[in-house]
Amino acid sequence: MIAFASFRRSVGLMVVLALAIGLAACAAPADPGRMTVATAPTAGGFPAPLAGAMCVRSVTGGEATNPLWVSKVDNAGFRTALSASMEQAALVAPVNACKYPVDANLLGLSQPIMGFDLQVTSHVNYKVYDEAGRPVLLDTVSAPFTATLGDSLIAVTRLQRANEGSIRASISQFLDKLRGLRLN
Repeated sequence: MIAFASFRRSVGLMVVLALAIGLAACAAPADPGRMTVATAPTAGGFPAPLAGAMCVRSVTGGEATNPLWVSKVDNAGFRTALSASMEQAALVAPVNACKYPVDANLLGLSQPIMGFDLQVTSHVNYKVYDEAGRPVLLDTVSAPFTATLGDSLIAVTRLQRANEGSIRASISQFLDKLRGLRLN
């Protein structure tokens, strides 16, 4: 009888532990704050016509996260991070004063199935247009980022951090491309 009670208690503890691990391992969507590039407005280097004249018109291609599967990047989160990054760089126009709309299409995330160091590469097509609707920048950016055990011991969280880092790296490369534009 004592052995049975001990066995029952052990099984109960294993069930509670399994539930705790299962809940801790639920996938969460990428956090826009972790995808945002923190560029000081004084960093500059952007063509003068872009300063305070840009807006994010559309973000497409994102995917909602299924908590039972893996972390993804959704359109709203990506849009928030892109807009905030452009705002940090002093590129965002006041409401209804946008001269250079930006469209971003998340073509996909190359994600690993498993591993200790998880590298995600985002593939994003960026388009910037002038007031007349002519493209001034059409480019696809592929940006890798690796999250390690130092970022998180939990694999689903590590994958989330890799997604966030990859999108942040993509936005950073996009901002670098804007710095290199030659506008009239």
